[in-house]
Amino acid sequence: MKLTVHLAREDVADFSELIRPVYIESLGLEKLDPTDSLGFPAQAYIQQDKPTQPKWLGFLKPHFDVSDIWNTSTSFVLLAKVSERIFALTFGMSGYSALDPARLEKGFGLRVSANSVDEDDLITVDTRNLDAVTRQQRTHLSTGSRISEFSIPLEQDWVRRIQGKTDKLSYVSSLAGADSLQVNLSAPLKRLPEVLTELLERYEATDYKRGFPFLDYFQPLSAGSEIVSTLDDMLLELVKERREGKISLAMPQIIDDEQVNHFEISARRKVVELDEVTLSGAYRFLDEWYEGADPLGDTKIVPIADSGQASGKKRTLRDWVVCELEHSGKTYVLSLGDWYEVNRDYVTSVNDAIRKIPDMTDEFNFEEWDPKEKEGDYNKRVAKKRKWVLLDKDNFYIGGPSQKIEICDLLSKDMHLICVKQQSSSATLSHLFSQGSVSAELYRGEQDYKDRIYRDASEYWQEVIEEPADGPVIVYAIANDRAGSLADTLFFFSKISLLFNARIVQRLGLGVALARIPMPEGSLRRKKRKPRKKPATQPS
Repeated sequence: MKLTVHLAREDVADFSELIRPVYIESLGLEKLDPTDSLGFPAQAYIQQDKPTQPKWLGFLKPHFDVSDIWNTSTSFVLLAKVSERIFALTFGMSGYSALDPARLEKGFGLRVSANSVDEDDLITVDTRNLDAVTRQQRTHLSTGSRISEFSIPLEQDWVRRIQGKTDKLSYVSSLAGADSLQVNLSAPLKRLPEVLTELLERYEATDYKRGFPFLDYFQPLSAGSEIVSTLDDMLLELVKERREGKISLAMPQIIDDEQVNHFEISARRKVVELDEVTLSGAYRFLDEWYEGADPLGDTKIVPIADSGQASGKKRTLRDWVVCELEHSGKTYVLSLGDWYEVNRDYVTSVNDAIRKIPDMTDEFNFEEWDPKEKEGDYNKRVAKKRKWVLLDKDNFYIGGPSQKIEICDLLSKDMHLICVKQQSSSATLSHLFSQGSVSAELYRGEQDYKDRIYRDASEYWQEVIEEPADGPVIVYAIANDRAGSLADTLFFFSKISLLFNARIVQRLGLGVALARIPMPEGSLRRKKRKPRKKPATQPS
């Protein structure tokens, strides 16, 4: 039997504290008593959802008799108290949704799995990179393997879920966990206290430090702590000002795209359909439809299948937000609705690695970038003054018109491939760093690409330009309005992305360097936007 297990926080003393009142008051969640004694404290709830019709019926109705087709589902929650802790077992989509997520232990399933799986028997690993341009992926191997065989860049990707086999549990041979824990159980319900006791022991163990030490890179913060309150206030201010610098949205769960027809974003009975969820789209919804003090908590987003039913969990806007903040000399990351303090040793190791990347700011001494000047205009001005090749928007096509790559923005006679961007957001810089590493890969892997660079250079300078003995150098030229070196002023998200891409360039045998482009102090700060005027009509 496959079970999904959640662990309540230590301060949860009563079953009723775990259930969201709205599910009992208006959504049909009912208490269900056992037919005989279980032998341990427990409480069950059941919910039979109202029948709904699939959304695709509207497309078929003109030609087929499909009016009597309905979808129904049933959910169940079993709460049990074992070893002075409360556990929740959920069945069905609404089973989990009925629980108050703020009262559940974060990372319970991941910690149990990391302490229990055999290091050579990992099967699946879910990761989420630390960047505003968030990449989530599930890597599955056909046979049990070590974490090193998954080819995961652990300095950049955050392991969120692992699945594997174990011989450390009495009634469980395989398990998978993130916040919740999924186990394949070979024991009857009356054995549940023994099973949950073992799972609690595995949660409190420290075996993971040997095989998965990177799990300590990010320490979860208590939801009721003073620092979380401070960070929440800072985040709310960013959202109210519609800032985009260190904030982005990312899917809080991995779902099957084929099961998603659209998304619904809602707040206080206002519902709008979205083809995709973006930060600008969320801001637009708030501008047009939301009036309130808690946009992050009041606004909900849910993926909808073509049946018209949810194809994933309804999550708050806060759960979608990826954010990086600095406070009192420490770095904090918001992901999946929770704040994490980035381990100081990890921060130090990243910063040390970034400082080892050559900084050519003084050598280039770039012209100041006028904030009113577009990137293309700045590149043209610099290229003309310095007599460099302008390659901005001059794409190289790989196999067809839809497969193209911008080699770089500016090419110096010393074969510096200069990629230029403003430090307006970590998302922008992520694209910049990726551009450099992709260009390096093509330089080493595509002879036509390499020939194109030297042909352009030779034609421009009217002489044969040879490849430097040490190869060309990818230069990330970043414009910002902050004093100090880039190693000290880049967003932490961006440092991780830079380090990952710089290592790709270096492994390919090319050089990599940084250079700062100066801008007037404070010119990149966004001004607070005025709310949009309310439309005359509202969506039903």
